[in-house]
Amino acid sequence: MFSVWNWVAHGLYLLLSTCSVEVSGGLVQSCGHIIPESPVLAVGSNFTALCILNESCLDFGNIYANQIIWKIKNRVVPKEQYREINRTVSSVTFNDTSSLATPLTCNILADGQIEQNIYGITVAVGLPPEKPKNLSCIVHQVSKLTYPMTCTWNPGRYTFLDTSFRLKYRWPQENFPDCIPKDVNNSCTISDVQFFVNLEVWVEAANALGKAESDPLVLDPIDIVKPLPPHNLTVSSGILPTVLKLSWENRISAALMTLKFNIRYRIMGSTDWMQVPPEDTASPRTSFSVQGLKPCTEYVFSICCMKEDGVGYWSDWSEEKTGVTTEDKPSKGPPLWRIVDASRSPASWTVHLMWKALEPFEANGVILRYEVTIRAKSPLSRPPEKYSVNTTNLTLNLPNGTYEVTVIARNRVGASPPSVLLIPATNSKAPVKNVRTLPKDGKLWVGWTAPNNYVLKYVIEWCLVSNSSDCIIEWQNEPGNVQGTYLKGDIKPFKCYLITVYPLYADGQGSGQSVKAYLQQDRPSKGPTIQTKKVGKAEAVLTWNHLTVDEQNGFIRSYTIFYKTVDGNETAVAVDPSKTEYTLSSLTSDTLYTVRMMAYTDEGGRSGPDFTFTTQKFGKGEIEAIVVPVCLAFLLIVLLGVLFCFNKRDLIKKHIWPIVPDPSKSNIAQWSPQVPPKNKI
Repeated sequence: MFSVWNWVAHGLYLLLSTCSVEVSGGLVQSCGHIIPESPVLAVGSNFTALCILNESCLDFGNIYANQIIWKIKNRVVPKEQYREINRTVSSVTFNDTSSLATPLTCNILADGQIEQNIYGITVAVGLPPEKPKNLSCIVHQVSKLTYPMTCTWNPGRYTFLDTSFRLKYRWPQENFPDCIPKDVNNSCTISDVQFFVNLEVWVEAANALGKAESDPLVLDPIDIVKPLPPHNLTVSSGILPTVLKLSWENRISAALMTLKFNIRYRIMGSTDWMQVPPEDTASPRTSFSVQGLKPCTEYVFSICCMKEDGVGYWSDWSEEKTGVTTEDKPSKGPPLWRIVDASRSPASWTVHLMWKALEPFEANGVILRYEVTIRAKSPLSRPPEKYSVNTTNLTLNLPNGTYEVTVIARNRVGASPPSVLLIPATNSKAPVKNVRTLPKDGKLWVGWTAPNNYVLKYVIEWCLVSNSSDCIIEWQNEPGNVQGTYLKGDIKPFKCYLITVYPLYADGQGSGQSVKAYLQQDRPSKGPTIQTKKVGKAEAVLTWNHLTVDEQNGFIRSYTIFYKTVDGNETAVAVDPSKTEYTLSSLTSDTLYTVRMMAYTDEGGRSGPDFTFTTQKFGKGEIEAIVVPVCLAFLLIVLLGVLFCFNKRDLIKKHIWPIVPDPSKSNIAQWSPQVPPKNKI
């Protein structure tokens, strides 16, 4: 059931609903309106709006301007901003439009009960356009006859309003239709332009708050052309093995523009580009010979062009084309080394010759074979031995002595300079000193102190030390004027390498000096397994085996033995890493001990498995010290007992075996009448 006030409020609402519109000729008219209608305002400016009530609507009830309520997005505007101008007009003023939102509505409160919307407007707040800046234009060649011009600019700040941009351009005596951007506000493309006449270009920005124009740009479109790159590029080899000839076609008329070029090239598989000096290609042409190339090498070429006077833009790079230079004879002999095995017989050697295949830029073609010559030196007298092989190694059995070995690599064009290696009977020359290693930047550096004599070159040998595989020798040559180098092989972390440095002289070689090294160390893969060799009452002798080189993962710097009783604290003992045995002392007798051992490298340690043992209850000799005296005492007592018994045998016999009377000798036998006489048989 409705209360009285609910009925009154309902009636007023119906009244205002009726008053808010006036139907005339089928048109619905509002009972008021706001001016200005849908204004566009500058951020931070002042703004005043008027709500005007229609006189015709006032006849329906007591509705006046003092009952008007202003709202922004359904938020009531403070009454301090209101002003009643007359009974039908109310204004609202905003001193700063930065906080003004849309919609702005005029509402009326009839009799303080029902709020009714009279009118509303949308308010746009924004900024006038800034002057466009950084106007620049470029003419892109699309085809031989089509040259559209694209201009770009900086549109300036965001205005929060619909802002239009127009690219305007004209000749000195003729204007052209504006270029209107599509979907962007910072660029526009003119479909075609004329060359060799100045063109004035500028940008106009406009919105509801004003207009702005960029500085004009005056240019001849021929000076801003970006031509198409040359096409139909071909690469051909010539007579010389270091030259390739390039030919191409230009796609812009020479009458319209003369061109200069830029040629770049790289070795196939490489990402490093090289360029022909710009001054060599700074004139019009359709071919060029690139010199100074490597023989028998595949190259990739690309070319671009621009206006000869350097005004305008470089074209994009052309499609890449490849070419291969012709072969040349090898530029150097293969690096050569040997391994001498004298273990089978003191009078002869097994010599393993090995050499490295030449790099492509050294081989200058396909190596067909290697020619090896062995020459014996005095006092041996034997003719030279020659071999032709297509592998990079050769094994020979030679009498003990001094030999000179030469190796030549041969391709289709010719032979390389010979590589010479002297194999002396003994390594009697001065060796290097202080061989050392240093991991650096993911590589292993080897250094040494050079001997005082002149060294022709150095040979660095290295191999992976492993329990699961043989030590396969790798090696490299270094010039005689260096005292350190990086190993060039595949050096793996956590692996031990044996590195040996040999100095080579013109008349012999020094003995090799070796060092073990790791590129990177880690904790051991496992800890030592400990056992007992001997256990006593207060000590225990522990033994273990060294970790294998594959398990060490680094240099073992120390061992630590940890031992404890069931309920006691753990005790640690440091042990020299060269030892395989240690004696624990001051132990408690008849006690269970748990012991383990850790091995440490520079990167940390790892523990082996636990091992338990129990100390003896008695020490060595303690049982003998007790049993022997007891046995001797017992023996002495027994002996004394026997002697005593012997001396007192009568007394003992009297007590143990008393004398029993013989009844036959009794006197009673003589007087007794009942005793019958004895019968004699």
